[in-house]
Amino acid sequence: MSIKKRLLSAFRAMNFAAAEAGWQVFVSGCDFKVVEDLPETDILIISPHPDDEIFACSGVISGVNKKRKIKITYIFSGDKQSQSERSKVREEESKSAVEQSANLEQIFFRQPDNSIITKQTIADLSAVVLEMKPGIILMPSFSCPNDDHREATRAVAEALKLAKIKGFDLGKISIWLYGVWGPLPYFNRLLKVNMAEKEKSMEKFFSQHKDRNYIKAIKSLDDYYGEVYGLAYPAEAFFAGPADLLLKLYKK
Repeated sequence: MSIKKRLLSAFRAMNFAAAEAGWQVFVSGCDFKVVEDLPETDILIISPHPDDEIFACSGVISGVNKKRKIKITYIFSGDKQSQSERSKVREEESKSAVEQSANLEQIFFRQPDNSIITKQTIADLSAVVLEMKPGIILMPSFSCPNDDHREATRAVAEALKLAKIKGFDLGKISIWLYGVWGPLPYFNRLLKVNMAEKEKSMEKFFSQHKDRNYIKAIKSLDDYYGEVYGLAYPAEAFFAGPADLLLKLYKK
């Protein structure tokens, strides 16, 4: 085996060990129960790229009503440039995918893909958190194999730290981790999904379907979650826990 392959193998092993240690922090601090109802509270969805919000949280978005206020923040542009034709297309696709949802706001930070989260993005994200009443923040799992997804979750941790310094009560916030690039190793919340409606929303991302059949992949993932628990419908899965556990994890 070449030195490069050995280093890559060692790096992957380290990432796996770190992810497993992280999950133990969450598992030890949360109860495990399966629920199907979405709490009537403010919701902030952290979407690394334009499309992740639909792939992972379509069931949440479809639950928008006058009693819930949902904001979606998109951390990365969907391209290696902050603004380009490709990134503009992806933004428009996301806008189209949620256009039927009322009481929903989209915020685009437009960081280039594969970049490190900037202090400005953290400050802007923290300002969004400070506007929340007691609520839920949905974000990618810290163990996701995609670099941008993990970086987006780190951005949330940094934003929460900043909000805490400014006097924000983290006890008002719970976090729900989601998966896109594979099933979550642990989950304790299941949310029913209208797959016909979700497929319509996923179809809006024409640019992404050129690379992969995301509709087939995500449908299979949601069917898996529903089947594992013997439900009569597909479901989106999340791991829910208090916000301070996320800070505890990143402090380590």
